[in-house]
Amino acid sequence: MWAKKGITLMAAGAAVAAVAGFGVPKPASHTVAAARVHRGGTLNVGINSDFVTLDPALSSALIDRQLYINVFDPLLKLSRNMQIQPNLVTSWKISNGGKTYTLYLRKGVTFQDGTPFNAQAVVYNWKWDMNPKNASPRISNLALVKSLKTPNPYEVVVNLSAPDSPFLSELTGRTGMISSPTAMKKWGANYDLHPVGTGPFEFVQWIKNDHLILRRNPHYWQKGLPYLNKIVYTPITNPQQEYNALISGQVQLIDSVPYQDVSQLPGNSALHFAQMSGLGYASMELYTKSGPTANVHNREAINYAINRKALIRLIYFGHTKPAYEEYPPSSWAYNPNLKVPFSDSLAKQQLKLAGNPQGFTITLQGNNDPVTIQEMQAIQSELGKVGIKVNIEPLDFTTLLTNAINGNFQANLLGWSGRPDPDQNAYAFDTTGGSFNDPKYSNAQVDKLLLAAREASSISARKVLYNEAAKIVLQQAPYVFLAYTPVIQAWSKSVVGYHAYPDDLMRFATVSLK
Repeated sequence: MWAKKGITLMAAGAAVAAVAGFGVPKPASHTVAAARVHRGGTLNVGINSDFVTLDPALSSALIDRQLYINVFDPLLKLSRNMQIQPNLVTSWKISNGGKTYTLYLRKGVTFQDGTPFNAQAVVYNWKWDMNPKNASPRISNLALVKSLKTPNPYEVVVNLSAPDSPFLSELTGRTGMISSPTAMKKWGANYDLHPVGTGPFEFVQWIKNDHLILRRNPHYWQKGLPYLNKIVYTPITNPQQEYNALISGQVQLIDSVPYQDVSQLPGNSALHFAQMSGLGYASMELYTKSGPTANVHNREAINYAINRKALIRLIYFGHTKPAYEEYPPSSWAYNPNLKVPFSDSLAKQQLKLAGNPQGFTITLQGNNDPVTIQEMQAIQSELGKVGIKVNIEPLDFTTLLTNAINGNFQANLLGWSGRPDPDQNAYAFDTTGGSFNDPKYSNAQVDKLLLAAREASSISARKVLYNEAAKIVLQQAPYVFLAYTPVIQAWSKSVVGYHAYPDDLMRFATVSLK
């Protein structure tokens, strides 16, 4: 969902968060490579869904982040091995027992509309995010903010009501992507169609369901970048057609490769590709406030009745692992011992406990591409064996996501692209009223554990708390975790300087064309 996504295919020592398991070399400096690159040209990019909103304050979809990472510079950035690095925030200081963060901003940066990037702009964005009337999903990331101060134009002092260990990690994502206050005020409710950031490329045009165009920001603060003149994103919702567009040269890079075609990649001399562990997961969300899925035993029955290994063989062609929690194997919070067995007999026991031993009927919503439809049919077959009748409802991704946000579903297939810090895979999803909590799940003990994990300073203490919360979530099944989603991208050999990242985002500042 959020950097949800459709289920298919899809700087100071102790303060720097890292994800274990990513031994990726550091990218070469763009100053060294500049003499060897060709400037100009248009990069054509295939994406597996159209964008939902162009405003990072309102977004909850992975596909939107593919745009943002090139239009908005985050305050802090992630290296290729997912370590936090300075960016628009050049340094920081943590004090007051972890309850005060002082952020020092880069000077001489302007927004793409020519207005200055400064502390006042950061505070303006965050106050907008924190206003409940604006319904920003960012509100969960800023939930502990008590006050914001700007002692000078390049310093932001963030006072928190409690320590917040993942705070810096949050600034590498949409919470750290700052919009021009001038543009926000100018466009008002229509700002989501007129984004203005500080990044290497600026927005030009969006023809929905057809293409979106970015052009080079001539005033970008990193001198000499970017190399490309233009980027054109084309949504191709059928995974096989997207791959075929790459093979035919219609596009030069795609954000995902159909799992059945991954084995062909090493033998294709015209392509580069990357395959690596990701940060996210695929899951089924179950609405907890009404209908059959409001009963925890019905939800548990679904959890037992899903044959994850068979699903992975059928849909993912073995290119991933079964999932039972929000934290992927690459995360230090991952618990390899946390599982539920595939068992029709246990599923039927839960149906008896729910008071409907003959089963029940639900509607399962999912993306309307062929692979997701096949996945829904497989789940329909599995659940039918224990008496749970599943009606399938394929939808376009924007409608699917809107229904999830509004609670207009019983069950859906959505996933999360993941973040380096485990808090961002759990807090907004599992806490009462969390901004990504589509199932409207509420458990006081989970709330307590995840808040304590935010406030804990050591990884070992946080891991214990996340493991305890994950056990409860698995047992109560507001989400049925299905598979951990790897990053598999492919691009033409005419594309120079591109690197895939474990967060699945396509960064183009240092990319050029032969």
